[in-house]
Amino acid sequence: MRRISLAQDGPPASVNRYLLPDELQVITVRMHPAALAGPLILACGGLVAARKLAGRSARSDIIWGAYLLLPLSFLRRLAAWPATYLAVTDRRMMVIGGLASRTAAAVPLDKVTGLTLQRTALGRLLGYGTLIAASPSRRQAVGKVRYVPYPEQLYLEISALLWPEEPSGTSSPEGGGEGIIADDFAERFRQE
Repeated sequence: MRRISLAQDGPPASVNRYLLPDELQVITVRMHPAALAGPLILACGGLVAARKLAGRSARSDIIWGAYLLLPLSFLRRLAAWPATYLAVTDRRMMVIGGLASRTAAAVPLDKVTGLTLQRTALGRLLGYGTLIAASPSRRQAVGKVRYVPYPEQLYLEISALLWPEEPSGTSSPEGGGEGIIADDFAERFRQE
């Protein structure tokens, strides 16, 4: 996993501006390139459909004009991808992204009651997954983070931040009962 730590290079400037002065950055990763696959497939499929429809239509300029929106959408996402990060500090988990319009969504780690990792067959093949942070609040800024690279390693590292173990090997009192909550949360998503 490519980790950007303060000891090495420091977090990217697009992430650093959202860190509090006394906050310790622990993990910063860029989203997996598979996040671009959907828009790329849509643009390519749209090209095939536009060619077929334009050949049958008297107003092919309207069809090609409408098709132009698909590659423009893909290019917008392609340009925003290098600036989209999942950042985890000692206090909160943030998703920072966007090109022209920046968005920074964060949830405090002490409000996270469960963490779930989902991996599809394609995600296992390509090396990405989805992290779901459960919180008692219905309106949470960071709930589901898709296309996370190195998902098992991130899951373990974030879990270690959420529920640090005491020297005796037992869970801390703040994390008591999180196994039940995380299991219930995971079961709810399997049913949907």
